[in-house]
Amino acid sequence: MSEKTTTKPPQQQGDDPLNEVRRSPMEMICDILGVVAEGPMKPTHILYKANMSWKVLSSYLDFLIERELVEKTDSGGKRSVYVLTVKGRSILQLYDGLRLSLKGAVPVGGNGSVGEILASASKLEPRQASSLWV
Repeated sequence: MSEKTTTKPPQQQGDDPLNEVRRSPMEMICDILGVVAEGPMKPTHILYKANMSWKVLSSYLDFLIERELVEKTDSGGKRSVYVLTVKGRSILQLYDGLRLSLKGAVPVGGNGSVGEILASASKLEPRQASSLWV
């Protein structure tokens, strides 16, 4: 009788080490901001699109509201909806610029001002959530 063994393929040197770790609190915050940037969103939709549990999402939403990055508004129904504030949009653009510069997509050199990074960063177009590092 022969046993089947399964082995993982060896990791290639070109693999991105940032894809090997779980999301940091900053990534989770920016995942939520990215989802809410798509438009007014109910918490259940944020939960699924940002791929997190209700307990975790709830604490992060409270954190984001306290810091005025997200606003909670009444939708007239059972649940409130969350919208991105101007401050939240600025934070998300800065984060996207930094993330892209780490991947080499945004050159940082010469003047390399924050304004230049922001100008060449994402314009907050719809994107898939889950992890901004992918």
